[in-house]
Amino acid sequence: QEEEDEGEGEEDGEENEGGEPEEEQEEEGDEDSEAEDNQATIPKREYNDIKEGRTLFVNNIPFDAEKDDLEEVFSAFGEVRYIRMLMDHEKDRPKGSAFVQFKEKKAADACLAENMNFGGRDLILKRAVEKGTITPTELTSGGKKDNRNLHLAMEGVIKEGTKAAEGVSKSDMMKRKLALESKKKKLKNLKHFVSTDRLCVRNMPSTFNETELKKLMSKYGHVTQVKIMRDIKQANSQGVGKSRGFGFVQFSKLAAALAALRAVNNNPDVFSALKRPIVDFSIENSTILKARDKKVSRNEGESEKGERKKSFKQRWQERRQSMKEKKGKEGKKEEKTSEVKSADNSSCKKKKPAKKAQKKPGGKPKQQTVQAEDKATPTPAEPAAQVTKKKKTRSERPAKKQKREKDEVEEKQFQKLVSNYKNRLEGGGQAAGFKKWYEE
Repeated sequence: QEEEDEGEGEEDGEENEGGEPEEEQEEEGDEDSEAEDNQATIPKREYNDIKEGRTLFVNNIPFDAEKDDLEEVFSAFGEVRYIRMLMDHEKDRPKGSAFVQFKEKKAADACLAENMNFGGRDLILKRAVEKGTITPTELTSGGKKDNRNLHLAMEGVIKEGTKAAEGVSKSDMMKRKLALESKKKKLKNLKHFVSTDRLCVRNMPSTFNETELKKLMSKYGHVTQVKIMRDIKQANSQGVGKSRGFGFVQFSKLAAALAALRAVNNNPDVFSALKRPIVDFSIENSTILKARDKKVSRNEGESEKGERKKSFKQRWQERRQSMKEKKGKEGKKEEKTSEVKSADNSSCKKKKPAKKAQKKPGGKPKQQTVQAEDKATPTPAEPAAQVTKKKKTRSERPAKKQKREKDEVEEKQFQKLVSNYKNRLEGGGQAAGFKKWYEE
């Protein structure tokens, strides 16, 4: 019996030993299930800043703006909790937009009520909304419109140190910097805006012409106009000026212009690796475009009335012809005036006929008056000859007088010498048969 009891005890012990781990496993499973239940019951943190209207979405921020600068500007309306600037990681530059969260709704309302300008740009302010609750069309239509297309201003810009700047020569990088600076200066004027369909192509070779440029850009869309700026002062034999290295290409759509810009800009296979094309959207002046549109509309109105619009070449030829005719008329007038003057001079030189003596009834003619008229009106040839003779005698008279006086003095001196010599010979007592030299 004792052995049986021991056996039974051993069996019970084995069962206890084997059962203990099962209980422990059950306890661990219960703890895991409890932890999962606790995690499921913890509510997610809700952000009420969007519902409360304390967060704003800011667009049209300058690309070179810093976070601290924005915080300094928006802190004037109230305490700013955070600012998150959006980045374009493909181009390695800011997108020009950010989220600004205020601590109080009053600060956000005050900010929306103001027309804010930062860095020469008018900021576009809207209340932030939850993701997926607004469509792209509503986003573009709501708030202030970007009438100057400033979001296209930084398309094609390559900054030093980025991946896109690898392989760019120093001269090309300097040209890009200068182009960016000039663009910023122009856009400070509110009359300037960025074109949506016109590209400016710089850094072109001097031999690159309009047909080649159109062929290059036509791959990406319909090209309506191509123009290369030229120096007329340095024109060739055909009258074509030397290229100044830049030009403009007009497309029919924005999508085509954008595709051409992204494909051609900084492409080493277009011109050369050391001289790459610099392409960006053109900066236009609204006042010049308005004046041009008025001129076009006026010309169209004239064409509707029946007057055919003339080309620049036709107008230039007509103007040239009118100038020639004007010069011809002036020349003819001058010839006529010269002929009239010559005729007047010849008539003046002709001798006036003497007036006939009028016979009085029963009296003699007046001969004295006729003689006086003859004296008063000499022939044109005789006075001229007399004047010339007088001029000669007057000019030559002093010289002749001096010569005559000199000759007289020399003659007197010679006669004096002869008389002295004669007296010496006669008084010397020479023979009477001797003949003197002056007696021969």
